[in-house]
Amino acid sequence: MNIELQNQSDLSATILIKLGAADYTPKVESQLKKIQKTANIKGFRVGHAPMGMLKRNYGKSVLVEEVNNLASQSLYDYLKEKNMDILAQPMPSKDVKSDIDFEKENAEYTYAFDVALAPSFDLNINAKDEAVRYSIDVNEAEVEKEIENLRKRNGTMVAVDVSDENDIVYATATELDENGATFEGGLVDKPISFVAEMVKDAKTKKAVLGLKTGDVVKVNIFQLFNENITAINNTLGISKEEASDLNADFSLTITEIKRNEIAEINQAFFDTIFGPEQVKSEEEFRAKIKENLEIYFKSEAENHLEHMLNHLINDKHSITLPDEFLKRWLIETKSEEYNEDNIDERYSKEAQGLVYVLVQEKMAKEYNFEVGKEDLEQTSLGYVAQMFRQYGISNPEFSMIKDYSDKQLKDPNYIQTVMDIALRRKMIEKIKELVTIKEKKINVEDFYKEINAHKHEH
Repeated sequence: MNIELQNQSDLSATILIKLGAADYTPKVESQLKKIQKTANIKGFRVGHAPMGMLKRNYGKSVLVEEVNNLASQSLYDYLKEKNMDILAQPMPSKDVKSDIDFEKENAEYTYAFDVALAPSFDLNINAKDEAVRYSIDVNEAEVEKEIENLRKRNGTMVAVDVSDENDIVYATATELDENGATFEGGLVDKPISFVAEMVKDAKTKKAVLGLKTGDVVKVNIFQLFNENITAINNTLGISKEEASDLNADFSLTITEIKRNEIAEINQAFFDTIFGPEQVKSEEEFRAKIKENLEIYFKSEAENHLEHMLNHLINDKHSITLPDEFLKRWLIETKSEEYNEDNIDERYSKEAQGLVYVLVQEKMAKEYNFEVGKEDLEQTSLGYVAQMFRQYGISNPEFSMIKDYSDKQLKDPNYIQTVMDIALRRKMIEKIKELVTIKEKKINVEDFYKEINAHKHEH
């Protein structure tokens, strides 16, 4: 066996692997002997088929498999021996031709692999870099707004005689023709519901306000649902294609009007929000709401700080990558996402993600990040709790989170996911120590203006 490094630069190299008969023949013969032990060939007892016959029947396929496996293993052994830090996986060389002809007996096979080398760079984050941690002021107006939201969310739906813009109006919808008559073959008496407040078209909104049960009103179905084909097809229970082909005019017959009667501020409301007897007066309730809001906005402020530090990682590290190789690798290995037409447009996001990972790996080595069992367990608990909330379980019991987390931590793929999250947390916490963080007081409205302005920039 001969392994040769060619065309090496700072970011790429080509590795030639030459395999002679002496390298692969023992592996081929060993595999054929294994096949011989179990081969069931007509005319011979199991395990007694002649080796010559086995070679004729299986020799080529075994040769191809064993030579390919040997080439791959030799490549990775070489990379490990030479301590070559590579990006992505090696690929067949673009410029150097492999010489592989399995029709020849006892031939020498030459494999040419292109590899992308990880770039060398220095960490560039220090106390000269500044970030802002906002201290968000939760005033009485924010407390009042939150209480009103809680009252609405915990209100009771009651039937009313006349609709206003916040009511849910239930109706049956019938498609009309150009003369205002029922459209033959169209939709008839389809149950729908809508809220006038959501309607953007002023004329349509006016038409669906002040309605009573039994009223019949003519509307433009597209304007009623703000030209949202998905909302129309879901509401009417038809396909998007059918929704797009509907006539615009519909007749609505109002069947029911429901209003959310907001909850009263009393002990029952306190118990619903915080549990039985946890809060016993409106004063305590407001104080508890303010405390919860302060905890929430402190978390929001910290999330924003960490988001800005993530930007800092990429902004402070202008790392040259083997772009041509990585684009080729993405197209060949993720063909469902990348092709020659979109690779230039989509590559920048992949490159940013890779720079982030490279900085994380370098920091992990330089600062000796270690993820122990306790780190994994704590990270997993947080990850599972967040996942449950995304599925609509806002306050899952700890025992539920713990049981699910313990079960998932038996899966190697899940462990790797949690390990990556834990390493990112350690990196961000270290960056907080390295940079200069300035504290700035701000109100809720201005805080979200700041976030929206940042989103607009990106």
